[in-house]
Amino acid sequence: MLIVYIAFLLFGLYELFASFNHQLFEANLLMISNLVVIICLIFARFNVHKAEQGSLMKVHMDIEDIHQVTLERIAYNAATYIQIALSLSFTATLVGFLLLRDTQPVIVLWSGILLLISFVSLFPSEKIVSITNPNFKFPDPQSKNYEQEYFNQFDDGEKYVMLKGLYGLYSLVTLCLVLLAFALMFYSIFTDNSQLVSIIGIGILLLLIQVRYTSSLKPSKLE
Repeated sequence: MLIVYIAFLLFGLYELFASFNHQLFEANLLMISNLVVIICLIFARFNVHKAEQGSLMKVHMDIEDIHQVTLERIAYNAATYIQIALSLSFTATLVGFLLLRDTQPVIVLWSGILLLISFVSLFPSEKIVSITNPNFKFPDPQSKNYEQEYFNQFDDGEKYVMLKGLYGLYSLVTLCLVLLAFALMFYSIFTDNSQLVSIIGIGILLLLIQVRYTSSLKPSKLE
């Protein structure tokens, strides 16, 4: 898989430098975005390989905890690179299809392929899961309570870390959506380019987030 990513990168670099002066600014920007995605995927695969090889090493008991933490950090670095690649390729695919589907369809196709590769890479291998959570067992995908069973695989300490991170993310997303709505409002005023649909969409999203979060805090009925 690493060789495939490198081949993509080399071919992309060739295409970029061969046609940089002849393409539109948007096409060049999209190509650069695709190359960044490929680089992120290469770094992710490198970190996955490094973590898997490190998990096979036998270390002295005195440094076993330090070694485990190091492997976990490497594994989460890989996950971070994959998330960056997924977000960039998703944005590039949508923007490319909107602006370049008629003039530069090959570049848009690249973005779509990279989006698929990033999405597939998002699913962790059993070796990586055994590093970050040795006692984790994937529940039955067809289970009606899959999400709850998945969440229950983590111990109390891991749940606390996850919930703390998610609460911070909830606060950040809420603030960013509010600021984005105001920015779109002023953009609409000063440019006469209406962003009404986007503002309404942000308002609906804020409504869903707030109601869903508040409902999750509501205690269940006593029987």
